[in-house]
Order: sequence, then C-alpha cells, then structure tokens
Amino acid sequence: MPAALLALSAHPALAQQLPDAGRLLQENTRSALQLPRTAPGVAVESPAQAAQRGGVKVVLRAVVIEGNSVIATPALLAAPGDVDGKEFDFAGLDALAARITAHYQAAGYPFARAVLPQQDVSGGTLRIRVIEGRYGKIAATGTPQLVQGAQPFLDHLTTGAPIESGQLERVTLILDDQPGIKTTPSIRPGQAYGSGDLMVGVAREQPYSGEVALDNHGNRYTGKYRVRVGLELNSPFTFGDQIAVQGLVTDEKMWFGSLAYSLPLGSSGLRGRAGVTHSYYTLAGDFSALDATGTADIASAGLSYPIVRSQRRNLSLSGQVEHKRLNDRQGALDTQADKSSKLASMALNFDARDEFIRTGITFGALRWSLGDLKLDDSLAAGDRISAHSAGAFRKVNLDLARIQALSEHIDLYGRLSRQWASKNLDSSEKFGLGGAQGVRAYPSGEGFGDAGSIMQVELRYTAQDFAPFVFHDAGKVTVNRKPWTGDSNKRSLSGSGIGLRYHHGQWYANLVAAWRGRGGVAQSDAEAKSPMVLVDVQYRF
Repeated sequence: MPAALLALSAHPALAQQLPDAGRLLQENTRSALQLPRTAPGVAVESPAQAAQRGGVKVVLRAVVIEGNSVIATPALLAAPGDVDGKEFDFAGLDALAARITAHYQAAGYPFARAVLPQQDVSGGTLRIRVIEGRYGKIAATGTPQLVQGAQPFLDHLTTGAPIESGQLERVTLILDDQPGIKTTPSIRPGQAYGSGDLMVGVAREQPYSGEVALDNHGNRYTGKYRVRVGLELNSPFTFGDQIAVQGLVTDEKMWFGSLAYSLPLGSSGLRGRAGVTHSYYTLAGDFSALDATGTADIASAGLSYPIVRSQRRNLSLSGQVEHKRLNDRQGALDTQADKSSKLASMALNFDARDEFIRTGITFGALRWSLGDLKLDDSLAAGDRISAHSAGAFRKVNLDLARIQALSEHIDLYGRLSRQWASKNLDSSEKFGLGGAQGVRAYPSGEGFGDAGSIMQVELRYTAQDFAPFVFHDAGKVTVNRKPWTGDSNKRSLSGSGIGLRYHHGQWYANLVAAWRGRGGVAQSDAEAKSPMVLVDVQYRF
C-alpha cells in the first residue's frame, strides 16, 4: 500500500474531508453580506416661517385651489377638510395652505408649496394657489471632463417638469454611485417664478482605493494564516468605470487572485462587468504525503440594473454567466481529475431603512442559479454509481440580515443564510457551515452540503472606536440532496462567543472567541480547538 494511502487509512474522518479545488474556491469567494452605503441628499433652502396668530378673523364658506396639475383638486380639498361656517384668523388660513403643502410633499413633491395670494376673503371664499415646484436649469458643475461625463445622467430630468423626489433621488444617487465620483446636489431658486435650478457639483474622489489585511480564517491544510490585498482603480479610462484586483496568499502556498472590469452602459444605472479568477492550492499537514495540488479558474460576465434607487429603499437586479474549470492532482497516486461547469444566475439585492423602535435597516440578496456540470471520464464513471452530480442542476440562495437600533449605543444584528438545491452538487456549489462567515466555533471547510442554513445573532455595544459584542451561531446542512449510502446525511453545528470590533481612521480589527455548542469535534480539522479564536486586521486606503 502506498505511503499516502497508509496515512489516510489512519485518519478515516480526514479522508472524507479531503479539500479540493471546488471547495476551496467556494471558501475563498465567500464574503460577508455588506451593509449598503449611505449617499448624499439634496440641499435645499429652509421653508418660510408660519404666520403669527391673531388679527382679523373671517368666516369661510369654501376653498378654491388653483395651479395644481399633478394632484387632482378633490384630493387636495380633502386636506384642509370641511371649512364651511368656521372662523379663521390669518394664521389659521395659512395653516389650511400648509395642509395642502404637506399633502403634496407626502405624495413625493418636496418642493411644492401652497400659498395665499392677495385676495378679498370677505365673501367667505379662500383661494389657495399651488406652486408645484418645477425644474429650471439642470446642470452639472466641475471640470469640463467631469461635466461631460455627468450631464447625461442628469438629462433624465426635464426642465419644466414638477420636481418629484423619487426621480430626483434616483438620478442623483445613480450619478453618485459611479466609482471615483463624488456629488453635491443642491436646488436653488430659478429665474422663473416657482422654479428651482438643480446644480450638481461633481468632483473626483481618490483615483484608487483598497485594503491590506491579515487574518487566521483559513484551513490548516491549505494555510490558516492569510494575507489579503485589494485594489480598485476608479474611473481609469472613462467616467464611472473601475478595475478591481484582489489577491490572497496563505502560509501553506495557496493563492487566489481575481481581476474584474466594470463600466456604466449608458446613464440609466445599467452596468456591465467581466472578470477572471485563478487559484492554486497544495495540501499540507496530514495530507502532505499525497502531494496534492489543484487549480480553479473562472471567467464571468454580467449586468446589473437598479430597479429602485432611493435613500430609504433600494432594489437591484443582476444577471451573470460563469465558466469554471477545476483541476485536482495527487502526485503520490499519479491521479488527476478535471471538471468544468457553466452557470447562469439572476439575483435581487435589496435594502430598506425604517424607524421601528428607533431605526433599523433590512438588507440582503436572493439568487437563482442554473448550471451544467461536466466531468472527465474517470470522475464520470464513479459519479454514475454514486452522486449523479453531472449534468444540469439548480440552486437558490437567500441571504437576509437586519440591524436594529435598541438604544443610542446598543444594536441587535440578525442574519439568515440559506441554500436550496435540486440535486447532488459539485463541491464548488455546496453550502458550508464553518468559518468566519458561518458558525464561528468551527473552522473554514466544516459542514459542507448541498442544502443548508445558517443563523447568526449578535448584540452589539458601540463606544467610540470600540464595539464589543456577544453572539450565537447555528447551522445545519443536508450533505447530499439525494443520498446513495446509509451514512448520516445531516449535520448540525452551533456555537456562542464574544467579540470586539475596532475602527479608528483607516484601521479596522475584529477579534472573536467562539465556543462549540452542538456538533462535536471538527471533522475538517481534528486539531481545531474550542474556543476558536479568529483575528482579522485591515488597513483601508
């Protein structure tokens, strides 16, 4: 018997957990659900002060509204209510107009105003004139090059049209979303009565951004300690495009790199992206005798479009196609395995802010994927009498999170991540429980299966630069969607712990100690300890 087989026979559990290119690719491309960034609002002048109470009083019989076009008169007359036979001083009359103003603004026209024109109300009829607030000049300001790139985004707004908050937010936020671009929109009085000029200052932010990070989130067999680097070049060739480069290297000679390019396709918010990814691994520790190495390559292209873009709610649709090529080699056994897959996916990304209790934000993503897996002859022969993973497959992924403010310094965070699968999947498509983004009491690579779910709960306290927290994680997987042996097909893990996050300037750090609950000894790493201590230090620039 070869030495490599003897080594594995002494560790039967490890033999079942042999990492391969697909699983390592899944681990390295797994990322935390990102909190949506905030965006600038539109600066406007303060409204005029309300009239003082007192003065001559009049008895009203009717209200007449003029100047309205976007909201029907009957709907506006309902705002002040029944005035017949009621007595009002000037402040009371002004309050009636203010109710119509509030009705307009609640309907999404923040710059509309209802005013009282000069009139004789002795007959009991009050005229209220609506100034709906219409666009005057609409222009970008800045350097000629930036103005040329930004103005097409603003051309979706029309001079003379009512200033409607939804469309105004959408246009200015999509412009601000362009990498390397900072905007300062403001509305000032226009030349025509009742008009407002939208002036959007456009400036270049730092032409590059990125991070350098060190963590211990890896697997012992491919490198526990990892150095990560990321670099984004913002608007290098044209307005709003971006080059993104990411790299990762471990202390056991595994490395991962990706290169992506994206750019706006027109000015509606539609964006295109193309990228390539390559990774290489060599197994160490108990598997070193196998002389096992492997590679994974991905080529991808996709589109994204903001269906809803606003300060409080956002919904975007994205589609992507991928081609993966995976290779695993064991030099000690002189074996090699090749497989490839094609994948098409559609995703909805969403977030919504609210004032429940104090404030809160719910955000997440829902993704549907359809793929086709091809195996080389040696893998296909074994697959036909076991997993039957070759051929077409489908899966659905849901990632849902909420941050709820309980007080000025205390937040509650909850997250649910889940995967459904139509059949037995390749390792590159499976769902993993362990690691820094899952059940933190278990190492990366623990608890992989075709379908599963993870729940995380954190109670956070923020005190200036420091944010201590306590947490509980739990997850379960179905190892094989359609099992073909009598082995256990379910795995459940849980763990609890304490952590500390730190943020000062450009430095970020995260320290976690997690104790195992349910799940027993780690199968992916027999030497993993409890508590599991995870450290991540980042410098962002």
